[in-house]
Amino acid sequence: MTTLTPLAEIAAAEERRIAMGVGEVALEARPFAGGTAARGAPGNWTNGIYGAGMSSDVDAGELRETIEWYERAGVEPRIECCPFAHRSLVAGAAEEGFVVRSFEQVFFRALFDASTVRATAPAPAELRIEPVDPQDDAMVDAYAQTALAGFLPVGADIPADWLEVSRRVARHPRTTAIVARLDGEIVGAAAFEVLDTIGALFGATVVERHRRRGIQQALLAWRLRRAAEHGARWATIGGRPGEATERNVRRMGFQVAYTKAILVRRGAGLAPVAE
Repeated sequence: MTTLTPLAEIAAAEERRIAMGVGEVALEARPFAGGTAARGAPGNWTNGIYGAGMSSDVDAGELRETIEWYERAGVEPRIECCPFAHRSLVAGAAEEGFVVRSFEQVFFRALFDASTVRATAPAPAELRIEPVDPQDDAMVDAYAQTALAGFLPVGADIPADWLEVSRRVARHPRTTAIVARLDGEIVGAAAFEVLDTIGALFGATVVERHRRRGIQQALLAWRLRRAAEHGARWATIGGRPGEATERNVRRMGFQVAYTKAILVRRGAGLAPVAE
């Protein structure tokens, strides 16, 4: 008899991890319906409600108050809605005029034997991957610059608030930030966090001129092995349907655990999360 993977349990653990982690690195945060409402400067990636409705229903009055909290700061209210959340989250969002902006898949794989984790594409033999020392300000800044540059147009200035949050990620006690070097030059960056049974991988990027050389796969395999060594039983990673993350992680044995709807409440003068 085949034992089914407990997807609802994985979702509950992953959503709890996200709510805690984002709340701890965001510039501002407050509890919301068992999860976290995080807020930063307009456009900051932390802006949003995470993990709501996973352990309780959602109160309409609390939702209205939280919407106003975002709007006072010029931030578009945003909810990452897990399909396992209480139905009152969707009902309340609909009543308040939220609409679907996009979807995000959460992938997972077992980590019972870390010794079997291998990259599926060869990387340069001289590639070196190393953890970032959270006490080394220069290394933290180098990680933050590299990690963020990969999510912006080439040559674009990195907003100061994005850098501050990325530094907080590198120094977060449950997170390990890493960089990849070729001949001493940092060519990639990534991070992972372990909470209870979940080892979450996120924020991977490779400098453009070094892409398609197996570095992304090397960063993925390195983090999987270390997450298992830290006691994680399941690895998770998020990404949009059909994009490069999905292709990379499926090659490494990941499959879809669940798909989240990203809900937003549009309004004049309200800044959405930069995507």
